[in-house]
Amino acid sequence: MKKIIKLFTQEVAIVVLLGVISVITAWAGVQSSLHGGESNKFMSTYMEGLGKSHNLFLTSELKYRTDMVVWVDKQTTLRQGGDIYAGYSAGSAELFKYAMPCLLDNPESQLSDCNSYMDELYLPNEEALARALLSLKKNEESGGFSDKLQMLTALLAVALFMLGITSVIRKDKLQFAIVLGAIVIAGFSIAVLFSVPVVSVSF
Repeated sequence: MKKIIKLFTQEVAIVVLLGVISVITAWAGVQSSLHGGESNKFMSTYMEGLGKSHNLFLTSELKYRTDMVVWVDKQTTLRQGGDIYAGYSAGSAELFKYAMPCLLDNPESQLSDCNSYMDELYLPNEEALARALLSLKKNEESGGFSDKLQMLTALLAVALFMLGITSVIRKDKLQFAIVLGAIVIAGFSIAVLFSVPVVSVSF
């Protein structure tokens, strides 16, 4: 009778372990997929931001090269005692708002010496690039989490296999060793799962 109870208890314990590890495996698979989706989303944001940054840089460069010609013309006008704000000019709005005051303060300065103008012209590009690089970093993090969980899913599959073969093993010591190995894998898997941020499903 005691032997039957012992066998029954062992079977129940193995079934419970199978259930627990199966749930952990399913959860790891779902989270791996969600992190993969997050990684793809961040990559898309990165590519979009990179394109925006590139376009802003080209626009800034075009404005700067045009403004340099206007700047030289305004320097000549200023030396001749003329009004640098008078007449039509092909310069950018940033040139007249931020660079002309610099020219009045220091007529011999270069356009690139006017920090407020340069910031207004090039900072949007730098900020867009910084946001794009942040998205790339998040892409790499999410991709790393997804890869980690995929490895974990494969490891848990091994644990499930180990528990599955215990049903045909009659040697108690060997069965105990296999079950213990599955428990160790499950414990390690839970520890890894706690180290990975949870991605919620949005409906």
